[in-house]
Amino acid sequence: MASVLGLENAAQPEDPRQPENPISSSYKLKINQFEAERNQASDELKNRKAWFVISLVALSLTAYLCFWRQALPIWALVVPLSIAAIAGREASLCNKRIGELEHLLNSYRHRLRCVTHKWMGKGDPGVDLQMADHLSARDLDMFGEGSMFELLCDVGTPAGREALAKWLQAPASPPEALARQEGIRILRDCVDLREKLALLRQGQASALDWNNLRNWLVGETVEFPPWAARAALVLSISMAVAVACWWSGVIAGDIAIPAIVTLGAIEAVLALWLRPRVKSILDGLQMSGRKLGSLRRMCTLVENEKMEGRWLLELQKKLNGSAERIQRVEKRMGWLDLRLNELFYYPALMVMWTTQWTMWIERWRSHNELNGWIAALGEFEALVALAAYAYENPQDSFPEFVTEGPCFAGEGLRHPLMEVRTCVPNDLRLDGETQFLLVTGSNMSGKSTLLRTTGLNATLAWMGGPVPAKRLRLSELQICASIRVEDSLLNGRSRFYAEVQRLKATLDRAAAGPHVLFLVDEILGGTNSADRRVAAEGVIELLVKRQAIGLVTSHDLALAEIPEKDVTKGMNVHFSDMPTAEGLSFDYHLRPGKVDHSNALKIINMMGIPLNHAE
Repeated sequence: MASVLGLENAAQPEDPRQPENPISSSYKLKINQFEAERNQASDELKNRKAWFVISLVALSLTAYLCFWRQALPIWALVVPLSIAAIAGREASLCNKRIGELEHLLNSYRHRLRCVTHKWMGKGDPGVDLQMADHLSARDLDMFGEGSMFELLCDVGTPAGREALAKWLQAPASPPEALARQEGIRILRDCVDLREKLALLRQGQASALDWNNLRNWLVGETVEFPPWAARAALVLSISMAVAVACWWSGVIAGDIAIPAIVTLGAIEAVLALWLRPRVKSILDGLQMSGRKLGSLRRMCTLVENEKMEGRWLLELQKKLNGSAERIQRVEKRMGWLDLRLNELFYYPALMVMWTTQWTMWIERWRSHNELNGWIAALGEFEALVALAAYAYENPQDSFPEFVTEGPCFAGEGLRHPLMEVRTCVPNDLRLDGETQFLLVTGSNMSGKSTLLRTTGLNATLAWMGGPVPAKRLRLSELQICASIRVEDSLLNGRSRFYAEVQRLKATLDRAAAGPHVLFLVDEILGGTNSADRRVAAEGVIELLVKRQAIGLVTSHDLALAEIPEKDVTKGMNVHFSDMPTAEGLSFDYHLRPGKVDHSNALKIINMMGIPLNHAE
């Protein structure tokens, strides 16, 4: 029995004799390989550019000899033209390959930073996705610099970011979490798949404005009269037939021309009447519809990948046929773009080309599942990100879910944001017999980190991911934390009042179910010791009665009497420190019982603040 903690005040120096992480070594080999290929491609590009310039000079000289001196036949131009075309094409391919290699290098460098623990502050903090009133996100460092989201987030689309943020803040149901576990196990070693996905989202897919695309997809449908499409089709066919008959001489001009003029006038009236609707659709296509090709390529990747497992097969089923249907509308957009061709401009006007294709595209948009496809791709990206985390942390284990609760039982628990070599693992058990632990300890001994470790392990577990522990068994739990509660001048709220609000919300969640895992740091520290003792005991008793489990930390040793009462089903545990010649030393091991000393005055003295009675 105990809990988790890692070093808070110092990192151990890296031992040069320690063997290098095999994952780190494999990433470095990949980086060296891609750098060599990029340098080779750069040399080839220079070579192709040189040949292109030479061919242009040769083309100019050949043209001079052909047309001015008439010393060579005209077909002699074929040779330099062919060389220029081939060199230009090869240069374009080299440029494309260099771009792909740069994207792969960036991807592997990011993954290497994660493995070597140099990722903090260099990724996506995701603060815009944090729920304002979430009961643990801010307390557990789920978002922000050096957060869980920054470590996990290796996605390229807003849909992927949103899926990952949702999984962090909303625990999955047990069947869903187990299904994600299965998917992560399957995808964990699929390095090639992660390379393909990185190329898509960082290459062509990086230009995809997902927000504009989704706004277009979920925007209000532009309604056309039900007869408009048929009328436009009949008018355009009639116009085409009339022009063809007149042109071929089947119908005399004095009959055909008035008919053509009449049809053109009717078309003009209909087109002008529909113009505002057509223009609004074209504006949406201009902003987002052109990006459908990137979406199609991502759908194709997932559709063609050989999948196993319930979760992955269900996701693949959601995307079944999506690439083909997107390609179909892309072709229609290509036909629509013919209106921009100068040679086709007037024929397009005569057959209401723009109006007809625009109505078809809008009809397709309103009857397809594009938004669902984007959401499915986002979930796939989130699962791949968790699979990458699992691949890079082979020492982590997948948790076991139990139906009998409340329960949180971990062996060798560690903090997921700390390096393995600097993190001290501990054990922790909370269940129906021991529902809460009162954690006492001196300053800087690791009490707050213990709470975050417990909460983040539970969060990762219910995301479906692996946890930094030898073993973890837990029941379905809601995580409620009061660690980083602050006052608010804007809302006229003191820190004490804010904490009471959080405790009230925690009690309400415990009453509503499922079971709550509460993590409270320095409980009710904003009031006097006597009131604090009474209030803390009352809150803890209410939580225990509502079948909640959790941890409470405090410096106030008067609260150590609370776990001794049978009604609280609690236990005292503590972290300790040892004085040394240099100051203080911490071992970060959780021990039974309450702490028997304090280090506050010692720390104040160490910082050079003279206190007469601190001698």
